Amino acid sequence: MRLTTILLLTFLALCTPGFFGASFSARLRPSTGDLAQVRPVVLELFTSEGCSSCPPADTFLKHLDDTGRVENVEIIAIEEHVDYWDRLGWIDPFSSHDWTERQQQYARSFHRDGVYTPQLVVNGSRELVGSSAREARQNILEVSKMLGADLKLSILASSSKTVDFSINISNLPPEARSAEVWLAVVERNLSSHVLGGENQGRNLAHAAILRKLTRAKPKQPNVADSAALKATLSLDPTWRRENLRFVVFLQEPKTLQIFGAAASSFPR
Repeated sequence: MRLTTILLLTFLALCTPGFFGASFSARLRPSTGDLAQVRPVVLELFTSEGCSSCPPADTFLKHLDDTGRVENVEIIAIEEHVDYWDRLGWIDPFSSHDWTERQQQYARSFHRDGVYTPQLVVNGSRELVGSSAREARQNILEVSKMLGADLKLSILASSSKTVDFSINISNLPPEARSAEVWLAVVERNLSSHVLGGENQGRNLAHAAILRKLTRAKPKQPNVADSAALKATLSLDPTWRRENLRFVVFLQEPKTLQIFGAAASSFPR
């Protein structure tokens, strides 16, 4: 079956009623009107420079990343370039099979038969077509009120090759006691002049492209509602230091729901 046909069938499947009902069962926190009740939301966009329907989604995510908020909700944007488009005329310089495998994990979690681009995953618990701005906004506001933990990420020291972090977790709900701590490096202000494939001749600007993702702490049961740990990340010398942002998030390994997140950058 041709890739375009697969993508069309997947898109039609996404439009069926009750799409979110099977995968969203987390409890909501009481609505008190207190801003402290709203936690950051992680947006993962699975995309490719070889996909003609992806640039609008990239532009939308970049707008959210630049703005930094939807109403009073902090947005943590992560753009993940998959590699299954690379064989169709353009090798995406930011693509990685690791991000394809991460998207496949989400497909299994959402009980989907395959993957597609552009796909936006909201806090690991909901998915939608990445350019659906109105639907994305609704999901962001709803997911921000779900039960979660409070995270803080601080840079302790850095060199040209490494960065040392302090990670503090508090108010950990019982549902997140088996969650894993993940550290990501994203790089902003990247763009490409595409020389082949479906976007040939276009100049594409991107949001915060995922450069590295690593588990900061092995999975182990937690008995307290708070934790503190330290972590070190290595840096690639080709990454522009002033464009880097570091993200920590707490993700349950089975459901892939994200229970909290925080971000930090080098001082200007």
